Amino acid sequence: MDKYEVLGSLGEGSFGRVYKAKQISNSQVVALKVISKRGRTTNEIKDLRGECEIQRYLHHPNIIQMLDSFETDNEIVVITEFAHKELNTILGELGYLSEDHVQCIVWDLVSALYYLHSHRVLHRDLKPQNILLDTKNRAKLCDFGFARNMSSGTHVLTSIKGTPLYMAPELIDELPYDHNADLWSLGCIIYELLVGAPPFCTASILHLIRRIKNEQVQWPTFLSHNCISFLKGLLQKDPKKRLTWTEILVHPWVKGNILILEKNLEMPLTKNLSSNTLNLKDLQSRVHVNLKNSDKISIEGQQKNINNSKGSEKSSSTSLTIPHSFTTGKLDTENNNIELNDQMNELTLDTKGEVKKQSVTISNESEETVRKCCKVYSSTMTFVEENHPIETEEWSVFLLKSIEEVMSGEMISLTQPNLTNILVSPLKNSTTSPKVLIYIAKLFSIPFVVKGTSKETIETIRKVYLEVQLVPNLIYSSKLLVRQSMECSIDSVEKYKNNLDLNDEDLDALEHIYLLISHLVHVAVEFLIQLCDGFTVLNMFNLLHRFLCLLKRRPRVVLDLLAICILILRNAPENSKLVHEILTNDVGNEENPLSLVNLLRHEYSLMRERTCYLILFLEERSDKTLRTLWDDDVKETLEALMFDSIETVRNAAERCVELLKKSEFLN
Repeated sequence: MDKYEVLGSLGEGSFGRVYKAKQISNSQVVALKVISKRGRTTNEIKDLRGECEIQRYLHHPNIIQMLDSFETDNEIVVITEFAHKELNTILGELGYLSEDHVQCIVWDLVSALYYLHSHRVLHRDLKPQNILLDTKNRAKLCDFGFARNMSSGTHVLTSIKGTPLYMAPELIDELPYDHNADLWSLGCIIYELLVGAPPFCTASILHLIRRIKNEQVQWPTFLSHNCISFLKGLLQKDPKKRLTWTEILVHPWVKGNILILEKNLEMPLTKNLSSNTLNLKDLQSRVHVNLKNSDKISIEGQQKNINNSKGSEKSSSTSLTIPHSFTTGKLDTENNNIELNDQMNELTLDTKGEVKKQSVTISNESEETVRKCCKVYSSTMTFVEENHPIETEEWSVFLLKSIEEVMSGEMISLTQPNLTNILVSPLKNSTTSPKVLIYIAKLFSIPFVVKGTSKETIETIRKVYLEVQLVPNLIYSSKLLVRQSMECSIDSVEKYKNNLDLNDEDLDALEHIYLLISHLVHVAVEFLIQLCDGFTVLNMFNLLHRFLCLLKRRPRVVLDLLAICILILRNAPENSKLVHEILTNDVGNEENPLSLVNLLRHEYSLMRERTCYLILFLEERSDKTLRTLWDDDVKETLEALMFDSIETVRNAAERCVELLKKSEFLN
């Protein structure tokens, strides 16, 4: 850093903050991109280095040139040439550009993209924000945070990257994709430069997805025939029908104005594929689709088995009471969405409310149902972390608009797995902000509280939530939320924030996540089975124990976790070991251990009541756990609750004491 003098901030780029700087030795103005290693895994840092490696070997007048890079203990620093203007800023000032002006920019962009694809590099995040202009108004591509180098034997990719407004239809359908996805994004950018808005523009991500998939592009009448022809060739929804590079280079709107450097690789993406290669590409695509379809068929079969074996599980939902009165109204985005927040608060349980009585015994039919479901859901559950940056404000706008739509009763988007999967994707991303997590949890919660939702719609949404594994992904998001930085070494171990290090937004996100999880597992036994699998695969026991110790800061989280533990003991007793691990796993939390006494003495009557039921079911299902937590203070406090001022607490304490008198605990 001694070689550069920082002159000012240029804003945020993919992965890091960008500064305007001056090279001290020759006074050259450069852009300095600082990427923090803090909070990133070894694999994430490896990916960041990969971005640098991709950009290091790119040399083209229409691509921002990387000049240098180096690492410190805590940062990766990338030095690039400095471009004076952002295309997005110019577009914001003028609204749209003339066709002649846009045509010159397109020549530059096509030149850059041809060069990238010739070197088997996909950009994967083309948007106006990633296009800069130099002093000669020459356009340059930048920000290769999502770029991917494709080997000569790879013809399709399957991971979703990029910005929703410019996302190709094949990405929305989660189909394999190739360089054609970049060509669609290029078409969207050209359209926006000419018209002033992308071809499909809406503040709702769900509405946007539907429009990209189902609506036709509206072609303006004021553009030349050649311009419209070029746009139509790029904005074909079927990637196989889009213009090929051979066709692009001879198209009259750009012909003769594309800068082509002589040096190309032997197998560029710009070269037409042979018949054998096309067959291989189709085979790769079919294999991916077949895998998805087999998963879907398997899940549908699981649904049938589970639906046919339902017993007395409906009674389990009584341990959570979520209001079903929900006043819909227009979003007030200019007033910090106060009206929306007030309405969404109805999702929060009244922590001073009452819990309905739960049956102490479980029918043999119910136990058999759970066992069958456990066998059905024995397939491997995997979690693949994503780390490309999430645009918090962009996602927030999309999610708020989507919340408004669903609150008004338009729930069709939550009944389609491919659309719901896109909304689930930030839950698996380590860069997702607590704010986005809160909005996602709220959005997925609305169908259960909004007035007038039909039983058929709720059932369809329930099946979709199961198919996309919403509960396990919500659990995963809570783990990523509290994870702290890892040392960049081979034997690095995941570390997590202490409870005191969690800020209010972190805690708000945990509240919304576990409120929704708690409701879902009480709605259907299938969710409970997914929850048990998720807890196990993600090794959540120590974290859940820590969350149970948030009694003073976030009793709401504790209430929901108590309800979940009770439900496991009651309706899935074969998984009682999970509850034992959660309640007794205090490694790293020795200074603030879980205390049944504190739970029994809590100011919220619902907390006292649920703790009584927890003790009751522990005695029946996991007396080993109860022995670990039991002492004279617990005994005395429990007996005192038989005289509590709240009737439901008294009843719960009396039932618990009556059962314990038959055991060693009160003898």
